[in-house]
Amino acid sequence: MMVVILIIALAAVGAVYGLGAVTQANLRSAAMTVAAASRGAYARSIAEGTTVRLVFEVGQSSLAFEEAHGRVTLTRLDDATRRLIEDDEEGAGVDTTAVDPWAAAEARLSKTLRPSFGASPFQQIDSPQFRPRDLGNGIRILRVTVPHAPEPIEEGRATIHFFPGGQTEHAVIWIGDPEDRVYSVELHPLTGRGTVYDFAYEPEQLLDDGRGRQRSEVER
Repeated sequence: MMVVILIIALAAVGAVYGLGAVTQANLRSAAMTVAAASRGAYARSIAEGTTVRLVFEVGQSSLAFEEAHGRVTLTRLDDATRRLIEDDEEGAGVDTTAVDPWAAAEARLSKTLRPSFGASPFQQIDSPQFRPRDLGNGIRILRVTVPHAPEPIEEGRATIHFFPGGQTEHAVIWIGDPEDRVYSVELHPLTGRGTVYDFAYEPEQLLDDGRGRQRSEVER
């Protein structure tokens, strides 16, 4: 009887460790997927001369690609102003991160008493290579730190931009699994390459775009 109990206990321990190894492997795979997506977006922005961005839904496991032609300006809003725009009945669905300057100017002329941004210049990329991706069962985006956001984004939508001149937003993405393990991916602004950490990497200072700026602009 004691031998049987011991065998069952060892089998249970082995199953737990085996499951933990699998989920950690899934987490690392998700981090590598994010790093690879960054390189793909970086290459696309240079090859096509467009602004490309990665789109994350924080708290979920989705990753998507979007693209804009022409000039794009990134806005840096405090949370109160952002909520004012997004909660307005006419502001529902408005992208308050990246805007087309011409659309923004037209919106301001028509609505002079409150902030207005107009239509977003971004659209989903129509290419099999850039289809939305799922990072895996149980994997979640926990936090995204980018220079255009005053604080790390821990809920809602988060975006990271890649500009046609070969410039990328310096960003850090936290990814978690059901075992509360956290991996981090740091995207470097001059190369678009990702560094993967097997812990919750915390930047020592506020991220910028590699040139000491906290707001980025690009004009073709």
